[in-house]
Parts: sequence; structure tokens; C-alpha cells
Amino acid sequence: MGSDTLLLWMSAGKPVGAVAAKLLEHDGLLDLDAPVADYWPEFAANGKETITTRHILTHTAGILSAESTFTSLDLSEVLSVLEKCSIEPDWVPGKRAAYHPLSGWQVLGELVRRTSSSPYDEFVKERVFAPLGMKSSTFRMSPALAQELGDGLSPTYASTSQGFKLHPQSTPEYMSGFVRPGGGLRSTASEMVLLYRMLLEMGELEGTKLLEPNDAAEIVSPQRVGMVDETFGFVMDWGLGIMFDNKIHGPAAPYGYGAHASQRTFGHGGRQSSTAFADPEHNLVVALVFNGMPGEPAHDRRLKKIATAIYEDLRLN
Repeated sequence: MGSDTLLLWMSAGKPVGAVAAKLLEHDGLLDLDAPVADYWPEFAANGKETITTRHILTHTAGILSAESTFTSLDLSEVLSVLEKCSIEPDWVPGKRAAYHPLSGWQVLGELVRRTSSSPYDEFVKERVFAPLGMKSSTFRMSPALAQELGDGLSPTYASTSQGFKLHPQSTPEYMSGFVRPGGGLRSTASEMVLLYRMLLEMGELEGTKLLEPNDAAEIVSPQRVGMVDETFGFVMDWGLGIMFDNKIHGPAAPYGYGAHASQRTFGHGGRQSSTAFADPEHNLVVALVFNGMPGEPAHDRRLKKIATAIYEDLRLN
């Protein structure tokens, strides 16, 4: 493996969705504060009529009941579940927070399709990846392309009681199946750095302007502060589709960026596998990915140790 090996980034690809949403907002096609149902009327059922795209991006929408449906259903069934699911009991969107691993970003993917008339993977390829030079990054991969890439594509393995086994998301059926915006990104470490450099530099990368400075600033500025995330059980601060370094709320906060990351550090972790982040105070961008998933506690330990070591090796501590 090297910096140009194509790997699965799991939820570390979620900031791509935030960038897509801001591009659509700039185009006048999507209002982050309008109800999702304005664009997708069927979504309003069962108490979901006030959920907005901003609630999706800050994980305050309250549609966790749809999370268990994503392993085996096809896209039409998933969208039907999202339309029919109920908002959580006593949930007021924006007033409670709980990380939505997949459901929220599947809603976002459908919003992109409905407002841009392009499938999510095609929209981000044209509007995000291509301008930034992220030539290998993709949310869908045909078996033929996977075979052509050979060793340039690394499978992901998960720890089981029998040892490490091929993760289901590394099977040809999954890679070529329906697009999962919340967890299906395959990219390289070098290309993920390009995405975060653009965000760190307020929407521009080497003369290419992808976002207006105020749009980039909104993604990486606090949008949800001091709220207990009911999925993780910790106070966690969020921007739009990104999480901040949250050790200010306690050293055990999950998905941190090491002991020396500044409070302004923003990024996103991927389940037991990856993280990418930018630290404005140190002008530092890091993309870090593993192809083995050892369980959440072990991954959290190794991730924080390596992130800490990066700062110390660069004498930024």
C-alpha cells in the first residue's frame, strides 16, 4: 500500500456530501434551511415534515430508525424505508443530536439527484472530484475496473473470531451496487489531501475555485455546539458534515485527531479504518487510512497514537 492505493474510507467520505450541498445551494437549487419535503414530498410522512438539509448535515434529524435497513436492500427499497420511517419519539429536529451513519447521507444523495437531475456519484465526480484532480475517487466501481486496478485497489478486512476476513463492502457486488453516500467512498490518501486542502484554503486549490469562501467557511465552522451525541454518548461539536477535535469535552471523545490537534481541527473519521482532517492553526492536512478493521476500541487507540506521532514528528506539539 502507498499514498496512491485506492481504499475504502467509510464515513470519512461524508464531507464530500457537505461540499455537494453547498454547491447546490450556490446554484440556487437547494436551500439548506428548507424542509427536505419541499424537494421530496413523500419524505414528510410520520413526523418528518420539518427536517431540513441542515439537520441532516449536523446529525440532528432524528431518523435513526432507518439505519438497520442498509445492508441488503436495493436503492428503491432504501428510499421507500426513508419515506415511511418515523422521526424518533420526542425528537425536535435541531434540538437533539445523534450521529446517523448511513440514513442521513442517503437522504442527502436523493436530494442531490432530485435537485441536480444527476445521480449522486456522477454529480460529485463532475463537480467535486474532477475540479480538484481527484481522478481515482469514486462511490461506485464495476467488477471490470476493480480487476483492472489490481494491486492498486486494496480490499478492506474486518477482524472476526476466526481472524481477518474480507469486509462485505470489498465484495464486487457491494462495490458495483447502489451508491451509499455516507460510507461508500473509495479514494487515495493523496486525493483526500486535495479535498481537505481546498477546505483549509477556503474553497480554492492551486488556482481552482470550487467553493465561495463563505460557503467553505460555513462547512468548517461550528454549527452544533455542546450537544450530547446520543449515538456516541459524548458531547461532540460539528460543522456541516464534519466533526471537530472534541477532546475539550473529554479525552475519551471518539474520532479525535491526536493529543496535539488544535480545537479548530476539522475532519471526519471512517468506521474502524480511516480519518482525514485539517488543522488551521498548524496549516496541516492529514489523510490516514488502514485496510484492517480491528474493532472500534483498538482502532480508536491506534488512530489517536498515530495522529499524535505525526504532530510530534513534525515538531508541531
